[in-house]
Amino acid sequence: MPSDSTTPRVSQKGAAALDALLAEVVDSHTLPALTIGATSATGPLYFAARGDRVFGDASKGQVDEDTILQLYSQTKLVVAVAALQLVDRGVWSLDDAAVVETHAPELWAQQILSYDDAGNEVYTPRKTPLTLRHLLNHTSGLAYPFSSPVLAKWAAAHKLPSQRDPAAGLAPFLVPLLFEPGTQWRYSVGIDWVGVILERVTGSTLEAYFQENIWQPLGIKSITFNATEENIGRLQIPQARVETDGRVSWVESHGSLRDLTPGVVYKQASGGGGLLGTAKDYLSFLAAILRSREPGGIVSPQGYEALFTNTLGPRSSSGSDAYAGLAAYAFLQPLDQSLVADNAAHLGFSVGLGLALADTSTGRRKGSGHWGGIAKTGFWLDPATGIAAMIGTQIFTPGVLFEPSFNAVYARFERTLYDGLE
Repeated sequence: MPSDSTTPRVSQKGAAALDALLAEVVDSHTLPALTIGATSATGPLYFAARGDRVFGDASKGQVDEDTILQLYSQTKLVVAVAALQLVDRGVWSLDDAAVVETHAPELWAQQILSYDDAGNEVYTPRKTPLTLRHLLNHTSGLAYPFSSPVLAKWAAAHKLPSQRDPAAGLAPFLVPLLFEPGTQWRYSVGIDWVGVILERVTGSTLEAYFQENIWQPLGIKSITFNATEENIGRLQIPQARVETDGRVSWVESHGSLRDLTPGVVYKQASGGGGLLGTAKDYLSFLAAILRSREPGGIVSPQGYEALFTNTLGPRSSSGSDAYAGLAAYAFLQPLDQSLVADNAAHLGFSVGLGLALADTSTGRRKGSGHWGGIAKTGFWLDPATGIAAMIGTQIFTPGVLFEPSFNAVYARFERTLYDGLE
């Protein structure tokens, strides 16, 4: 493994080991297809893809560097970078509650939901001012229905519109709070609201803002909120896991969190999960973040530091319910057990990334940031080692968040990559 002062690269032996892992995983149908890659701040270290674009139908072509993936929650990091750009430009502060109050009054008005013993809804006015920082680090009091039984009950009773509906606009994000901002961590629609506020403050759509301020400066062409005939024609078709008599197979998934009909434009783009794009282009974005350690990047060095600075307070010695949501979500992810043990004691969160607060057995160093998408894509950035990496397939099994085969391959990819660095 390289020292902190050297530029890492993947050795010839390391590349061969990654090639062998990719072939084993795809040829055994452990995953329907797979793309893996790594980059330093200065350029690609490794990239490869293998498998049918449409599983079981080789006539539809193979996955490659031009294959489009549904990135889902990997969108969140892009919104975080955009938010930090506006901090750099003096447009807003992440800790100024007036930004939320002024530009998202319908969110500002939300109260804290609970239920009494009779099952009736009870609403309590919020006492703590709500800020962009709360929205970015998932401590706002918001949630997703899938991450909260309380909110799921409320959503069913109020017929909360689906995020899949292009005409739904803001409605899927307009939900009550579950706790005082800053007191708990709960995965949420908070970053969708940051996207809404960004649009209102800048007068630009998220699509246009990203194109002008992130994608075009980096020469990235594939990442977009918009489904077209061209990019959907390059989409890796999502598969669902089917297990029969202990044997796993894959069938085309008919579940999705978004409408991919070419030409359909969402009334409100989802800053929490709406982007499509290639793994190669997303790796270029990650490389640009690594370069931002020095002046002249897509965010300032101060913005870069913010992405890798933990915003969550220390755990109490007796354990804390404040991090129960983080611990529960962490167990669904392909993370080293050293990070998720003891109520996720070695897992933090910045204004855009989950953070490793300790070195891991799979390779990434203390201070690394990560996230992923529900269709089984994932990435991490490791400033100490000087690399970023991404792994992606497309698996969407309705009602199932945990995919053990993907998590196992993710861990093997990470370990194999680090073992091959020189």
